[in-house]
Amino acid sequence: MRTARLISRLKSGLRSILGPLLPLARSLRICPERLRTRKNAAALHLASGISVCYLTNQFPQRPALRSEVARGGAVKLTFLAEHFPHTFPQASLLYTVSSVDHVAKTDIVRIAKRNGLKIILNQNGVAYPAWHGPGWEEPNRKMRAVYQQADFIIFQSKFCRNSAEKFLGSPESPAQIIYNPVDLDLYQPLKKQVNRPGPVLLLGGNQYEQYRFETALQVLKQILAVLPTARLIVTGKLWGENQLISKDIANRTLRELDLEDHVEFTGTYSQNDAPKIFQRADLLLHTKYNDPSPNLISEALASGLPVVYSASGGVPELVGPEAGIGIEVEQSWDKISLPSPQLMAEAVVRIWENQLSYSEAARQRAVEQFPLAKFIQAHRQLFDRLLE
Repeated sequence: MRTARLISRLKSGLRSILGPLLPLARSLRICPERLRTRKNAAALHLASGISVCYLTNQFPQRPALRSEVARGGAVKLTFLAEHFPHTFPQASLLYTVSSVDHVAKTDIVRIAKRNGLKIILNQNGVAYPAWHGPGWEEPNRKMRAVYQQADFIIFQSKFCRNSAEKFLGSPESPAQIIYNPVDLDLYQPLKKQVNRPGPVLLLGGNQYEQYRFETALQVLKQILAVLPTARLIVTGKLWGENQLISKDIANRTLRELDLEDHVEFTGTYSQNDAPKIFQRADLLLHTKYNDPSPNLISEALASGLPVVYSASGGVPELVGPEAGIGIEVEQSWDKISLPSPQLMAEAVVRIWENQLSYSEAARQRAVEQFPLAKFIQAHRQLFDRLLE
């Protein structure tokens, strides 16, 4: 009996270790012989057009659809897969995003490259002491393993390029900056009533860092002294693994600041639900430090929402000089610097007093810089060039 229990425990332990690797093993078993050489991969492209497989955490399954919940770096894959469908194993290109992980990502990229697929890396941010804390070198080591194998690197912003060069090294492959896109037909400004109560602030995305939420509350508290009808919408998940505990902390903070009647939580949302959330707001409040290239900036701008933000990371180059107001912070890789709540509140009031002009500038910025058609065309040209 004791031996049987020991064998059972060993089997259970092996399943827990090897379980995450089973999708990779299955995908490699069905990988056809025609992908074994670059010549055959190129022939496949000529016969049936561009064929791409996307390396998500669900690989070899398809990326999420727009109607499903997709976060961060995975959002752009919902757009790409609509125009260049996920084809596995009949693929000549492997597209991977640095911020979208898989338990066997490095091995999949290595095997794909050995079997003749061109590797395209869409590079977001990197790990550094202020953001990651101790042990920040390890995720960069894993990221570097893919970074060095890429046949082409897409940087999501100038900040993404600069931080990658600092922590991962200069790329040996060709590279290009392609900003994350927004569907301008889906994200539209909503004509709002003049002299309405407000403003309504949006703290978008996921609140994985507690300081983002707390800074936003401090800003709201300052604004209410001038604009007593101001409100704040908070979207996405909160910090920590236990959301019930995080929500309890958030509610306790609201009570302490007497803000319970001015803050609303929406939880997570799909891409199809997002435009309605943006249309309920008057401006986006972005308190995250060194955000590399957040999708919600382009989504807010397309919705006519100017942005008040921490002037760090890639956000200043996304917003530009006229579609919002950035609050200067100390630049450092070793500590997080928070924007002044008072200065952010003053910026919100200034935008609220000139809401129409700022809203028009925001929409125009999105139209010029982030149209989905421009993003797709840039990828089509890149795919063709790699497969020539």
